[in-house]
Amino acid sequence: MQAKNYTPAASLSTTAPIQPRVLAYWIAASVVVYFLANELLSWTFLSLVGYFSIFPWASNKLVNNFIQSENKAVVENRRRLTLFLLDSLNTAAVITFMNFPLVSSMLIAALMISRALYLQGAKGFLLLVPAAGLGFAIQQFIDIQTKITKGQDLVFISLLVFTLFSAFLAFVMRDKEKKYQEIQMNAQQQRQRYSKLASNLSKYLPPQVWESIFAGKRNVKLESQRKKLTVFFSDIKGFTDLAEELEPEALTGLLNTYLNDMSRIAMKYGGTIDKFVGDSIMIFFGDPKTKGARKDALAAVSMAIEMQKHMQVLRKQWIGEGIENPLRIRIGINTGFCTVGNFGAEFRMDYTALGRDVNLASRLESSAEPDQILVSHETWSLVKDVVLCQSKDEIQVKGFSRPVPVYRVIDLRRNMGLQKSYLEYDAKGFSLSLDTDDINVFERKKILQKLEEATQKLLKDDVATTANPEV
Repeated sequence: MQAKNYTPAASLSTTAPIQPRVLAYWIAASVVVYFLANELLSWTFLSLVGYFSIFPWASNKLVNNFIQSENKAVVENRRRLTLFLLDSLNTAAVITFMNFPLVSSMLIAALMISRALYLQGAKGFLLLVPAAGLGFAIQQFIDIQTKITKGQDLVFISLLVFTLFSAFLAFVMRDKEKKYQEIQMNAQQQRQRYSKLASNLSKYLPPQVWESIFAGKRNVKLESQRKKLTVFFSDIKGFTDLAEELEPEALTGLLNTYLNDMSRIAMKYGGTIDKFVGDSIMIFFGDPKTKGARKDALAAVSMAIEMQKHMQVLRKQWIGEGIENPLRIRIGINTGFCTVGNFGAEFRMDYTALGRDVNLASRLESSAEPDQILVSHETWSLVKDVVLCQSKDEIQVKGFSRPVPVYRVIDLRRNMGLQKSYLEYDAKGFSLSLDTDDINVFERKKILQKLEEATQKLLKDDVATTANPEV
């Protein structure tokens, strides 16, 4: 069902047959007729009847022709102020020319002041300055002998008119209030509807991108830029084989649980979730928000470590559900300059990152073993002070002509504690990287032998240096 369209001008217009401003001039014309009929005014004022009857429409048309602007709100505001200035000048002239009694003048002045306050608040008093000046000038410089007799009649009529006009204004304002409440209710319903739609649509975009679009910081058009990103890829080893064993419903539940938990971890570290491709996940750090290359890389690696640890929790859950071969993930991370932005067509865009360094992150993920996190040299150089990594030498990566140095992430250094199984030390001419958990008995003996040989060599060189300091 199509929603109703409301515009302020149409919705707030009164259902009264005439406008308050027109009614006020008609009342003024009627009062003049009454005074003429009862010989309270001279017939020289007969022209006022025609003037009061025509002026509301004539002035309104004239002002509309002179005030032009593309902004409808500006036009309406200027039109109302201009008409009020003309009305106040008319009021001041009539009161002064006809020598109204004090009570009648005060009642009319009260109406004008109320309207001025309604238009511009406290500043509305400034709108009455020209009218006050006109009235003062007429009184001081123009000698008109006309004076209404039987002032008590005028006071009574003024009170009656004031009461009727106030009642009419109350009716008009009540009608506008009802219309305004209808608009508010409709606007609230529309806000709730659009809020629900926005919430649903936001699930198809990364939260960071959605927020930047709504904040007006990002244009929804085909554009891209070069940025230094840390790109993350992961997939589940053996997922294809598992898909052949499980029923579609069970497989869907398993995959959704996995992707949901991994996404929560990604959002915790501020990662931009690019896409899900089956069991694969692509996440990058550095756009649309960045904390700097070093912090972005550290956030990506920390996220990967927490994901690997969370897999232990999921594996226990899946084993309890009867899955015989617990799933294991492999992860690849690389840092470098990428092209990031909106790609695709005008009617269907995809926010993603492209480039050689994105491909390298994907290749590292493919080269990793289950439960393993591989990072490039660029990423390792940014996080090595906080994250303990083991060099894996160089590997040949598809699409790259030269071998690529890679490192296996062990854990955050602060998590290693006193029971750490991994030792490392680097100095000029010496490098030690030792993981006791991965060394078998045969390799252990060979390592001890090599360490013994290195110790003897260092001791021998130390003795020679002590005996002959000039060497």
